[in-house]
Amino acid sequence: MQIWKKNFLSTYALFLVVIYGGLLFLESYISQNEMKQWIRHARNNEESIFYLAAGLKDEELSRMSMNLQSAAKKYLDMGIQVRVRIETYIAADYLQAEFTEGKAVEISTWKGERYLIIQEEQDVGGGIVEVIYAENLKELSQAQQKRTLFFCIAGLIFSGLIGIFLYYTMRRINRPVNQIAHELRTPLTGIRGYAEYIMMGKLAEEDLFFAAKQIVDSAKSLEDVTGKLLIMGNVREGAIKIRRINVKKLFRELEAKYPDVRIDCCIDFLNGDETLVSCLLENLTGNAMRVGNQVKVTADETGFYVWNDGETLDKRLLRAINRGQDSLDIHGGKHGYGIQICREIALAHGWKLFYQSTEKEGTTAICRFK
Repeated sequence: MQIWKKNFLSTYALFLVVIYGGLLFLESYISQNEMKQWIRHARNNEESIFYLAAGLKDEELSRMSMNLQSAAKKYLDMGIQVRVRIETYIAADYLQAEFTEGKAVEISTWKGERYLIIQEEQDVGGGIVEVIYAENLKELSQAQQKRTLFFCIAGLIFSGLIGIFLYYTMRRINRPVNQIAHELRTPLTGIRGYAEYIMMGKLAEEDLFFAAKQIVDSAKSLEDVTGKLLIMGNVREGAIKIRRINVKKLFRELEAKYPDVRIDCCIDFLNGDETLVSCLLENLTGNAMRVGNQVKVTADETGFYVWNDGETLDKRLLRAINRGQDSLDIHGGKHGYGIQICREIALAHGWKLFYQSTEKEGTTAICRFK
């Protein structure tokens, strides 16, 4: 497995722990608050019944307890079971479930359902008044189950989105590294090979000159790759300097490097980073030179245009380039990071880079200023 994929899995696992740990903590916190509110409400109901029972103690129990039973019936309709005992007299008994005596407030289970049990027993005026209050927590449990299910679904969606974003981000970061590694390997292999060739000794002067020239060319290629790496790093870090640059000067330098390219510059000055704009023009022109026999570079008030008469781009490949998929470019994957550098330079200046390609008109890289 590639290192970046291992890093992705470990990072994603950490995200999952954070996401589901956070949701679990939130669910626990909300449930605890709900239970506290539920207990507080149930405690108020139980105290009301207890005060009513305490007031009946000195009255005629058989007559006055009807009020207590009426209240207990109303509670039963709401899923609340009540038993009231005044000394040895059972004033109201609507407690269907069997609960063992325990704490004053506790959660108990009966026939698969949870109940909030509140038991209160006090000596009132020399007599014992006892109230057992049992409230069915089915409604609370259903609400908690729905919320838990919602959190699970939300966690799955969120973690899925995070996973997709993280995967493509890490792959995008790693892809230029792989491409650049391949680009670095070629000049390094050439330098090593010709250096070993020279070390063999007893070579003709022409052979020595040829080997030295190949080493110099490979070193220049290596310098070009590392230069592009530095430029890409500066662009991504936002280290650009916008100044008034002489466009005609840049085009003269471009013409000196590529004498076979037709140059047409209709503007004199432009606001931008001179080094980055020069790199943009050089990359686009170099790409066009590798695929076409004729190349023309034009600049006007609307943008830069680099045309070549090479093979027409496949529609699928053209869409991929214009969508910003940096793994593809107009050379079928070679020097893919060069296209990405051009795109990021354009974006850093507020410009837009895209391609047009038809059999009749050829292929044009367009860097639009507005």
